[in-house]
Amino acid sequence: MRIVIAVGIAGLLLFNAATPAAAAGDLDANKQLVRDYIDTAINKRQPDTAERYFAADYVEHNPHLPPGIDGKKKFIGAVLKGFSDYHGEIEDIVAEGDEVVTRTLWTGTQDGPFLGRPATGNKVQFATSDFYRIDNGKVVEHWDVVDSLTRAVALGLVSPPK
Repeated sequence: MRIVIAVGIAGLLLFNAATPAAAAGDLDANKQLVRDYIDTAINKRQPDTAERYFAADYVEHNPHLPPGIDGKKKFIGAVLKGFSDYHGEIEDIVAEGDEVVTRTLWTGTQDGPFLGRPATGNKVQFATSDFYRIDNGKVVEHWDVVDSLTRAVALGLVSPPK
């Protein structure tokens, strides 16, 4: 009987010891998913690869962006048409549970049409904080906070503050 109890306790200890490692692996995989999305779809200019990273029923919570996976591809394509050197650099990334949060610095030169405006040649540099919810290895929801004023000033959409 003592052997059965000892084996049972050892099994529980091993299971509990393995659980945090599995969770850490999931967190690392979730962070890598977001890194790969930015690197491939945006930095390597492959918007159609968004389907690798976003679920078919993906929900975009930014009301200024088109909805769903088709909207994601359309938006990325429009950005890449407007900025031949558009680039995202993740400066911070944190994962907990099924969520990944990034602070990303975006740079580029508007050398093509964007937001209905012709090329300006203006350089942009602005930051976003993006919140991704991951399920089964794909992004299922996205929220963001964008440094819109910096971007709008750089694009000549608004005058710089005094």
